[in-house]
Amino acid sequence: MLFRMVSRVVLLGGVWALSAGAAYAGVIDDIKADIEADPNDPDLYFELALAYEEAGNWRDAVDAYLMAIALAPNDANLRFRLGEVYLAVDKLGPAIDAYRKALSIDDSLKTARYQMARAYLGLKQYDEAIAAFEEYLEVSPYDFNGLWYLGRSLEHVGRKEDALKVYEKILDYSTGPYASAGKIGDFGTSDDLEKYVRKLRKEVYGE
Repeated sequence: MLFRMVSRVVLLGGVWALSAGAAYAGVIDDIKADIEADPNDPDLYFELALAYEEAGNWRDAVDAYLMAIALAPNDANLRFRLGEVYLAVDKLGPAIDAYRKALSIDDSLKTARYQMARAYLGLKQYDEAIAAFEEYLEVSPYDFNGLWYLGRSLEHVGRKEDALKVYEKILDYSTGPYASAGKIGDFGTSDDLEKYVRKLRKEVYGE
């Protein structure tokens, strides 16, 4: 489904935001009025959920997404956005379920797979996290964060040699065409990671 994004809620710089000059309460009331007139339009519930997100009203955002999903159960984006809201309030189990359902509809949603892996990691379900990160990295092999968290997950299950290989891959990429200035993902700089790798290598190999 292609959602109708009217002027009340716009996408600015990758972040959902209310259009300039609009008050959250007024926007939400306007959308609710439209829903009363057309209660079977999932686009309106999607728009309402986005407005609730911007207002920080996570519970009502979840309810609005669930209403939209009831009307459009095969829309992967709705289920992905529901997962994002659950993740924002640390409801990791429901987030995983939402991401998994989104991927069952559209397995090309790379971010859903990454977020699902992070949620598994947060729940300390390391084997599931490893599997999800590995699947994600098949399509995003140069993602430093994906590699870093895969390494951390491997460490948690005692696979430190495998983790070292992953970290060394990050260091290789950090000086290649996929390098970024300064930070390399959530870990820090390449110098930070080199220090960490030396410490882990000494722990594993006694070097």
